[in-house]
Amino acid sequence: MSQHQRPSDQRTALCDALAAVAPTAPTLCEGWTAHHLAAHVWVRENEPVGAAGIAVPALARRTAERLEEVRSQRAYTDLIDAIRRGPGGLSPFRLPGVEAAANTVEFFVHCEDVRRGAGDLTPRPRDAALENFAWRRAATLARLLLRRSPVAVWLERDLPPGEPVRIGRGPDIVTLSGPPSEILLYLFGRRSAANLEVFGEPAAVAAMTRAATPV
Repeated sequence: MSQHQRPSDQRTALCDALAAVAPTAPTLCEGWTAHHLAAHVWVRENEPVGAAGIAVPALARRTAERLEEVRSQRAYTDLIDAIRRGPGGLSPFRLPGVEAAANTVEFFVHCEDVRRGAGDLTPRPRDAALENFAWRRAATLARLLLRRSPVAVWLERDLPPGEPVRIGRGPDIVTLSGPPSEILLYLFGRRSAANLEVFGEPAAVAAMTRAATPV
């Protein structure tokens, strides 16, 4: 098992998951089929202008229109092949370090969007490199997304166990416990599909959920 998680590992897993389902297969991304998701991944990597609405709400409509254009104009299998080959020559994702920082989590989450959206809720075999990477990213992401939470949130990884991460303060505590990759999915809003345990009073869990910044 490798000690370092490579973005190419998650790229391959995502493409394999897309290839295993029909273009019309549902995903965990509300309103998106597998074909929509493939178009999103391709535009995000290859068209910085077209993808700007992913990060800039004022441009979201134009990005949605561009995704639909790509989905309607390009065959599903062609998009999968293009994603598998990697970003084009002028893509910022080809810059050293950018793909690892920006794509490892993105591709993992979208792979699970495809797999679990199609009904396969079984977690993939545990990968120590991925879990360690996911733990670091989950800790950072939780501090950002849960910064407005009125209750304290604890993140606890299962294997190997480690020092928990605590976000916020207060007498009420919600604990998210499980594999780091599943905690990451939960933080990305895939709550019903994530395989982890949530401990806390129902009112505290609801307060945390309401305060979470959407991804």
